[in-house]
Amino acid sequence: MDALIAVMNQVFEISRKLEEEHLSSRFERNFNKLNNIFEEEGFICNNPLGEKYTDARTDCTASIAGAEGRDMVITQVIKPVIYQKKDGALSLVQKGIVIVERKK
Repeated sequence: MDALIAVMNQVFEISRKLEEEHLSSRFERNFNKLNNIFEEEGFICNNPLGEKYTDARTDCTASIAGAEGRDMVITQVIKPVIYQKKDGALSLVQKGIVIVERKK
């Protein structure tokens, strides 16, 4: 399982870098196929970019950029949130590592 999680993290990082270079659309079909393979194996990779962040959120480890405030949002994802689906239930396998900032 650890090897599959490592592969999922690498696929996520490659995808993120391609998005930054505006090249992700060229590889969208390939990434969709990889994500389908992960899901067939029972794993779900979640990118929480743009989602609201609070201290009560247990699926992410956050670093705060700038001043802390009430309306915090995830502005960068270093590692995705990964769940494993087993017997119809989801369990957290990897917490996401994120950067959060006060919503502007």
